[in-house]
Amino acid sequence: MVKKIRRVSKVIHKSRDKEFFHQAGTPPGTIIVDENAEQPIIFLIDYNQTQLIQKQISYPEECLNYLDTESVSWVDVQGLGSKDILHRLGQTFDLHTLILEDIVNMVERPKIEDYEEQLVIIAHMVVPNHNNGGFYSEQVSLVLGKYYVLTVQEEPEHDCFDGVRMRINKNKGIIRRQGSDYLAYSLLDAIIDGFFPVLELYGERI
Repeated sequence: MVKKIRRVSKVIHKSRDKEFFHQAGTPPGTIIVDENAEQPIIFLIDYNQTQLIQKQISYPEECLNYLDTESVSWVDVQGLGSKDILHRLGQTFDLHTLILEDIVNMVERPKIEDYEEQLVIIAHMVVPNHNNGGFYSEQVSLVLGKYYVLTVQEEPEHDCFDGVRMRINKNKGIIRRQGSDYLAYSLLDAIIDGFFPVLELYGERI
């Protein structure tokens, strides 16, 4: 049994070559960007029951006009390689510096924190790697506001949110009739569902 587990562990793909820690004594709220991190790509999806806007934006403040409307805005940031973009995110969404620190700290345990008008969720997402039989793993941060959800991913190549995007795009189910809390629930549900194919794959091998 031990030998089998060792063979399985060799095909696990991590999204980064080494863990990225803050040095001991770093002041709380310090944002340190990994020099190997991907440059951010930002997508905005704004919707209600009858209207849908989807576009790529260059800077977070371009979504400001959408955040206080009663439509639901999903701002998806893919990549953590720009301190400037992270600071702009903080200003646009009025994020506490500790939230930004959690977003860039890739060794955070999954957790939920309540910041009065925002709910912050740190989770881990896995996606099967069909090329080598392993999987991609990365941290994803969700910030839930009254009319929006902000997601921040480590990199732009792999996530498990395509099903949610499809339901929004095709107006399937009830997602376009619900608020930002339902969007956050749908994203978390997709993250959890993403573990099952990986568990089944390794269950068969072990």
